[in-house]
Amino acid sequence: MRKFVLLFVVAAFVLVGCGRKEPPQPVAENAPPTIASLKHTIIRNSLNLDIKTSGGSGGIGYQIDRAEMDPYCKCPGIWRRYYEEMPIPKNFDKSSMSQLINLRSGDVEYLFRVRAIDALGRFSEWSRPIRAKADIPSE
Repeated sequence: MRKFVLLFVVAAFVLVGCGRKEPPQPVAENAPPTIASLKHTIIRNSLNLDIKTSGGSGGIGYQIDRAEMDPYCKCPGIWRRYYEEMPIPKNFDKSSMSQLINLRSGDVEYLFRVRAIDALGRFSEWSRPIRAKADIPSE
């Protein structure tokens, strides 16, 4: 019985002893990621985004959200995740990435916004919205 009580006391001390009760947190060596530049071109029904990032630790990725413009109020609808490039180590030194987006219809105007994310889970600010509408010539 004494062994059980002693074991219980030791286990309680180990579990509730002093110190932090969370997994180790990674140490950030660099500044948070930022979008250094964002250029876009629309060719027929495709939007090409050229994304240049800086900062970040352990790899960098990006997220793209999309909203449809409401034709009546001329305001954006709900932002939804369109694409995400995960921050993986192979993107560590990669500061320039591009994404080709298919614009489905010439009748709908879309808004896109981009932000960078690093391997530590730190985000940049969202970019300014990019308006895009397919340029399909009428026959």
